[in-house]
Amino acid sequence: MAKKAKEMRAFKIRPESEKEQIALDIFYCLKAGADPLKVCIRPEASKAADYAENYLNLVARRELIRASADNSSYKFNKDHGKILGIGFRSDECFLTVIDLAGNILEEEKITIELLIKGRAKNKDINGIVSVIDNTTKLKGRSFLCVGVAVPEEILESNPKSVDLFARGIADIFGCSIFTTTSATAAGYADKDLIPVCSGKNILYMYADVGIGVVFKKELIFEADEYSGEKAGAYLRPWNQFSIVNAAKDFVLRGIGTDVVHMVGGDVDKITLDVVFAAAGKNDELAEELIKRSGLALGVRVAYLVNMFNADIVVFGGGVEIYGSLFVNEVRESMGKFLSPEVFNALKTVPGVLGKKSSSAGAALLCRREMFMEV
Repeated sequence: MAKKAKEMRAFKIRPESEKEQIALDIFYCLKAGADPLKVCIRPEASKAADYAENYLNLVARRELIRASADNSSYKFNKDHGKILGIGFRSDECFLTVIDLAGNILEEEKITIELLIKGRAKNKDINGIVSVIDNTTKLKGRSFLCVGVAVPEEILESNPKSVDLFARGIADIFGCSIFTTTSATAAGYADKDLIPVCSGKNILYMYADVGIGVVFKKELIFEADEYSGEKAGAYLRPWNQFSIVNAAKDFVLRGIGTDVVHMVGGDVDKITLDVVFAAAGKNDELAEELIKRSGLALGVRVAYLVNMFNADIVVFGGGVEIYGSLFVNEVRESMGKFLSPEVFNALKTVPGVLGKKSSSAGAALLCRREMFMEV
């Protein structure tokens, strides 16, 4: 018998039909522990209740959920199989294994020097995949599917990188591969694990360049998907305010800073962590770069909050642990461009998963995908 072809494609960020939208609404209810049949799913959806009941029966037959004896409640079937998520940050690759209940079961970290060099030629992508192939202890394991979060900087440098990652990872694990960007994956994971975010409109800001992702229940709005629309265009990164790129530029111009000594003169090794560490040692250039980026990002966050009617802003992608050095600068800037009523009601919180957020989010998005496509 011929081997079944492995599926490789991007996650469906937007539902493409009424049934997919209803499926997402039901999935959201299941995550919240609510009874989908007692919740008003979508008043304008035709025959929503009938479809909901049929959908629940179908996912139960596929063993994605378990129903109680009287079908009055449903739980994710955590014993059905495992899902793998793969993400990257600086020079590290993170692999996170979850079950269908969303519980993190295993984690693995692999150091890959090629990542920090910031190069994205085809041979570099293949080299990264090769390191994963030769290092991971998860090879040979069976997974329902694998989610891969590709760093935006790699995608911008090489549009073919997503396909190269997908094919390479598919060859390692032998199952369907779904791809997204680091910001979307990280935001999806972080917002699910922050209690105050439950049921709220979330604006997730990723890294110092402020890649924006908006979450409204299970709906996701991102720059890649909406690049042709005004709202999506505003979610794109502001690379001109990148702390890392600015630091590299100043170092190459010979401007004195402790950053040079911290990376041993190797400009490629300058990261957010390095610049923030230098600022913590009162390095004037590092402090100025952080302040400049924070002020600019605050302006951006302010109009995104108004545009998307956000209730909460979550900061992630490496800036979340530097509240006093960076997020406070962003908040001060936001306060100048938001009405007092909006600013005082708006909550700003840090992401909770740190460097592993994109790998966990890639796995959780796989779970979302499986339930949407039943």
